[in-house]
Amino acid sequence: MAGGHVVPSNAQISIYMPTTRPGIPSAPARSNLSRIRFFGQEFFLFSPDMTSLPTLLFVPGAWHSPESYRRVVDQLEAVGYASELVHLPSVGPAQHLPDFSRDVAHIRDHLQRLVAVGKKVVLVVHSYGGIPASEAVRGLDWDSRQRNGQGGGVVHLFYCCSFIVPEGKSLLGAFGGIDLPWFNISEDRLEVTPDRPDEVFYNDMSEDDVRTAVSALRPHSYQTYQSPCTYAAWKDVPTTYLYCAQDAAIPLAVQRMMVEELAAGYPIRTELTDASHSPFYSKPTELALAIRRAAGEEI
Repeated sequence: MAGGHVVPSNAQISIYMPTTRPGIPSAPARSNLSRIRFFGQEFFLFSPDMTSLPTLLFVPGAWHSPESYRRVVDQLEAVGYASELVHLPSVGPAQHLPDFSRDVAHIRDHLQRLVAVGKKVVLVVHSYGGIPASEAVRGLDWDSRQRNGQGGGVVHLFYCCSFIVPEGKSLLGAFGGIDLPWFNISEDRLEVTPDRPDEVFYNDMSEDDVRTAVSALRPHSYQTYQSPCTYAAWKDVPTTYLYCAQDAAIPLAVQRMMVEELAAGYPIRTELTDASHSPFYSKPTELALAIRRAAGEEI
């Protein structure tokens, strides 16, 4: 039966309760039971308690609209998750930004509104989005708010082939200050666009999907890459990193280096998918399941 499992009333009833992982607040308890009759026999219907699921906040990377997550969001909302999408001010602005502060503030506005009403938040970030998102979490993580007698908070970070950068370093500074070879940078060094996005971002997608994805890209504010990070949320918040094996933008070796070297000593949980830089397009079901596991489900 869609939405739950049917258990005869004379059978032993097993309540599915996801195991809480170390450092993660209690996972959602899925223990709603209702009594029904079917062909003269009494059953219990087991269904999820949707109110206990964390809220998912999605932050895209450079050049991308948050609608790039749509295939993933639709799957997650279908199983009961509430979600919000962040549109980064640095993507397609009327006037390019001098640093990442507006991105940070915009993400933080979303977070503050959610935690103020007691929401537990899983923050899903992609590529550049991990930089301002980490900065935006300061003081809004679950543990900090609990210590201050406040409800709600960020309970998990989910990095989808995203940048992990320590305090004091900018995105580019963490990698020697060298522009990536596929950057097209304007003469005034305010705007950057990607060269060959079909090869760099979407190398595991159909031609039709690539055309649609490329047409949705917008110029990005280059100077956001020069902003030094002052807070590393992954040091305080339980974190999952999804490695993307076919990523041509941030190669797998670089993804592993960030987790194993830049974030050495912090217990970042990892998963691997055989995807390009954009699994939200090419592997939406795999990405949705990985996010659900980060949210506390055992699936």
